[in-house]
Amino acid sequence: MKRLDSYILGQLVGALGFFVLVFTGVVWLTQAVRLIDTVIASGQGASIFLTFSALVMPQVLVIVLPLSAIGAALYAVNKLFGESELVVMMASGLGPFGLLRPVAIFGAIMGAAMAAVLLFLVPAAGTALAERTQAIRSDLAQALIVERQFLHPMPGITLFITDTSREGEMAGIFLNDQREFARPITYSADHALLLREGMEARLVMRDGVAITLNENSQQINTVRFDQFVFDLSELLREQSTRIPRPSEYWVGDLLFPSEEMLASGRYGLGDYVAEGHYKLSLPILAMLYPMVAMVTILAGGYRRSGFGRRVIVAIGVAVILQIVTFATRSEVRGNAAAWPLMYVSVLLGLVYVGVLARRLSRPGRRPRQSSGAPA
Repeated sequence: MKRLDSYILGQLVGALGFFVLVFTGVVWLTQAVRLIDTVIASGQGASIFLTFSALVMPQVLVIVLPLSAIGAALYAVNKLFGESELVVMMASGLGPFGLLRPVAIFGAIMGAAMAAVLLFLVPAAGTALAERTQAIRSDLAQALIVERQFLHPMPGITLFITDTSREGEMAGIFLNDQREFARPITYSADHALLLREGMEARLVMRDGVAITLNENSQQINTVRFDQFVFDLSELLREQSTRIPRPSEYWVGDLLFPSEEMLASGRYGLGDYVAEGHYKLSLPILAMLYPMVAMVTILAGGYRRSGFGRRVIVAIGVAVILQIVTFATRSEVRGNAAAWPLMYVSVLLGLVYVGVLARRLSRPGRRPRQSSGAPA
């Protein structure tokens, strides 16, 4: 590799580190809210939260890496161009394709990183995360017998326990049932015990009161009881079987799904095929984004007033390519035979880069210094 290529590549990699840190922090925060809800609802500690955070990181990187790739390319190229370094390089005889070479190498590195994340890390981490989540939710004793915390073991159910014993007995029970929104019921009991046998689970409450609201009179009704059995079997049935999501499978299984995968009924052939080609096309797009940034900035020549408009154009092109990818992915989900559409965005990106690079290589079309309005 030439020393000039190494210099430009170093600028790109240096900017990449900054953008990866920033975008990872922002995207991870959006995922952390959901993780915190899961951990708190199941009464788990900080160690489980850290484990879940590590397992969700590959999904974060799927979003972060393409954003960081184009962000780093725009920053580095804009910096080199703004400081007239690229102008000097071109004046010394370096053509647009010579400038594009280190950016293409950088794009190949980003594409390889995206492929590693999508093809290997995402399936492994997604399966581990789903299994951990199911195990936590299925462990009723650990999920429900937690002191002084408001828990939500299932939609519409809120549980609070004042005190617990080693034998599994509970004291000071508050349970709010809003599964029927028009008829909420609140239970309060002095003592309770969790019983489970096979796929049946019961919360036996003793010495308590049930409070309901009369819809007609809008009056509160109270019923005292010596013993009341609250059925929690629905919680076990919801967690007894788990159907893996398409993202948890390896790409070979997605492109040629087995009868067992299709037998679940939740996901069809199109869902698996669309996910498989999505995992193959996204790394290519991540490879193209830095080159999109380079040719877009070079196309309008050097301007002392800045490159704000060209930066916006480059980002807009990347957004359009991503939107096309999502749109064709939705189409393939409904019709697996339309899988070639998944590569339309890749073709558009290649055409965009090729046309602008060819335009720059023509005599008299090289970027030149200008003091005009911002481009």
